[in-house]
Amino acid sequence: MAYILAGHGQYAVAIKESCQMITGQTELFHAVSFTEDMSVENVSGTYRQICEENNVSAVIVDFIGGTPANAALIVQTEFPDVAIVSGLSLSLALQLSLGESTDSAIHGAKEMLTIVQPKNQFLVQSDEGEEEE
Repeated sequence: MAYILAGHGQYAVAIKESCQMITGQTELFHAVSFTEDMSVENVSGTYRQICEENNVSAVIVDFIGGTPANAALIVQTEFPDVAIVSGLSLSLALQLSLGESTDSAIHGAKEMLTIVQPKNQFLVQSDEGEEEE
């Protein structure tokens, strides 16, 4: 099983490298950087080659609607078992590198989203709908 990590600029490469720092695991991931000089055809060609050479389970992109995601949609027509997941993050990569299924990793990454307020600075909704400290 393998995953393609893809995003604008060097985001996917940075996620893969950061994951390696923490878990040592990176053989699961193939990072694809989308740069200004690339077209959707360049990116889809890169995905296609990775899919042909590996058992790719999912292409994980930074967000839906961008070139990395659009290229994944093109390649998915040739590789219909490859899922497309948006929301590439280090939390998601860590979950996958530790052996979680894609569904479980997505759930775990969502649980990692939180807001930490400064000490004693919690915002509370009042009865009138105004925020209070």
